[in-house]
Amino acid sequence: METHESVIPAVYPNGQAEIANGTALFSQDPEQAFIEAQRIVNVVAKRCTGPGYLAQIGSKTYPTVSWWTVIGATLGLFPQVIYARRLDRENEIAYESRVEIHRNGQIIASGEAMCSSKEERWATAEEYAIKSMSSTRATGKCFRLALSFIAILAGVEATPAEEIPVVENSRQKPNGVGATEKQLASLKNLLKDQRITEDERLRIQNLLLD
Repeated sequence: METHESVIPAVYPNGQAEIANGTALFSQDPEQAFIEAQRIVNVVAKRCTGPGYLAQIGSKTYPTVSWWTVIGATLGLFPQVIYARRLDRENEIAYESRVEIHRNGQIIASGEAMCSSKEERWATAEEYAIKSMSSTRATGKCFRLALSFIAILAGVEATPAEEIPVVENSRQKPNGVGATEKQLASLKNLLKDQRITEDERLRIQNLLLD
């Protein structure tokens, strides 16, 4: 089957037309680029508002990796895990991942991230979950590096929620009200269920920290 490839001429402020290499995400005209970015923000503001997309940590709102991947999909950006390897550390389960974001066969951004059982949030997690979170964090970092201005326009923090460390003060319970030991045990057991998604796992972990 015969195939053809084509590129779209990009219009520049000086009036000259050049052939785009497939990596340009927005118009080269600043005003038009802002309009295009704002259009994306308007869409995600309506469709990506649930706890699976945004996490309230302290007084700030952070986007989850799911929020970032929705943004990426609208722009034809798709992450690819290059590696997820275990680090040789004594008495610790630690993984490092590298992820690249591709568009039209071109690398737009790349990022590396880690996850470790030394982190309080992951101290009791299974190894597969720690490995998976290292890739999730690397994915979020890629999108943040390339598209942090989108998050700012949307009124949320640019840093993905998965990168935020545990803050001890956030664990204090108002008026001494908290879950029972039985409820906490049920949530911890649920974390070991391989059927739940990474977003669901993050939400459960946040509940345990509240």
